[in-house]
Amino acid sequence: MANLLAEVHIIDGSLYNGFQSPDTLYKYGMGNYLATFEKYHTDSATFRKSMNYYATDPDKLSTIYDQVDAKIKALSDSVNLIQTKKRQATLKADSLKTDSIKKAQKKMSKAELRADSLKKVKEQKLKAAHIVDSLKKLQIKMPKPVQRIDSIKKAIRQKRKAHIADSLKKVKTKTS
Repeated sequence: MANLLAEVHIIDGSLYNGFQSPDTLYKYGMGNYLATFEKYHTDSATFRKSMNYYATDPDKLSTIYDQVDAKIKALSDSVNLIQTKKRQATLKADSLKTDSIKKAQKKMSKAELRADSLKKVKEQKLKAAHIVDSLKKLQIKMPKPVQRIDSIKKAIRQKRKAHIADSLKKVKTKTS
């Protein structure tokens, strides 16, 4: 009787966890109950008579429900254990995937590192060449008066250098 009651209560629990409408409960529940009764070689009428009998003797019913409680707890524990193992396996698989991805990202071969550094050098050279080209374009586009000013400044610098060099020669000759 304890095994039968445990299965009946499991069916009850499964029915009331889903969508509840009288038609649905009858449609899905009745087949489950009938299969369980057939498994234990009884029917719903005999089950009702047995429940009425045990209801008159609360001590026997309490003993039966202690067994029912133990069975349901054992089933619940086994389900929880299986779910925990599945969860751990999933977490382990996920962590292995992320670890392997991280390792793959971290480990670059020497050739890849060289290629990466060469690529950076090429990019820097291209930028430098672009800057030089743009400066040349600016000088070409520069109006003639500005070019003249630049040449005048250059000439002034050269004259200053020459004057400083002459002054130094004179000072050296005077001191010697």
